[in-house]
Amino acid sequence: MPARSVHGNQNKHGRRQMTTAYATRDQLVDRYGQAEVVQRESMLPADAVDKALFSASAFVDGYISGRYSVPLNPAPEIVVQCVCTIARYNLLGESATERARDDYTDSVKWLKDVQAGKVLVDGAAGVPGNTASATVLFTTSPAVFRRAGRP
Repeated sequence: MPARSVHGNQNKHGRRQMTTAYATRDQLVDRYGQAEVVQRESMLPADAVDKALFSASAFVDGYISGRYSVPLNPAPEIVVQCVCTIARYNLLGESATERARDDYTDSVKWLKDVQAGKVLVDGAAGVPGNTASATVLFTTSPAVFRRAGRP
């Protein structure tokens, strides 16, 4: 499998923006077949597949950017799978099958688990300062004054 090139440019707010998707058209074809991808391309604008992959990559970044430095380079296989699933669902639109909807729902659930810290993304670099040693823990003492019994 060829190496994916994911580069980031900084926007006017100093944030990195993706210029390449985490998955390619060929990877989408490998997962869902040439016939399905060509059929979608015949019904949509010429660059619809690339836009769907880019959009799905940005969608993934939105969930994982609080825990990991984005863009991921290289993208772990689970992220490529997730991007392909989301792009496929978006390309299918109203003609999405129940399986495509379930796969999409599972991918979003996985992303939410990553965001919540329930799942780790192997090989991804964490956000600087987002470590257990940077976490502040505190305890409180019982309340001295209470509202109970007040008029």
